Amino acid sequence: MIKFTKYWFFAFIFIILIFTACVPRPSEKRIRGMLEVILKDDLTVIVEGIDSNAVLQPPYYEYKEFNKYKEGQYQYLAVVDFYFLKDVKRKIVRKYRFDKWYSRWERYYNEYESY
Repeated sequence: MIKFTKYWFFAFIFIILIFTACVPRPSEKRIRGMLEVILKDDLTVIVEGIDSNAVLQPPYYEYKEFNKYKEGQYQYLAVVDFYFLKDVKRKIVRKYRFDKWYSRWERYYNEYESY
């Protein structure tokens, strides 16, 4: 009976490993789409509390960098500049990274810079 249980345990582990290996990862196009949703929402939140006379029409963002990591927990890096003030030469620089294990973007840098 002990050997029978041991084989079931190894079979269960083998099935888990096969299932994990076969789960498809999102494509780069889908990953970029996920980031676009976040960027549009971030831009809306940035502009929300500012007087409409001081807001650039239309406010926008630009990708400064979009790279793929070769190894590690994170699969992609994106650096994005947000331009939203009309008369002030300031922007927000935000950095995002895509966690391939959780299939989600994380923002890990958020600073104002002059341009």
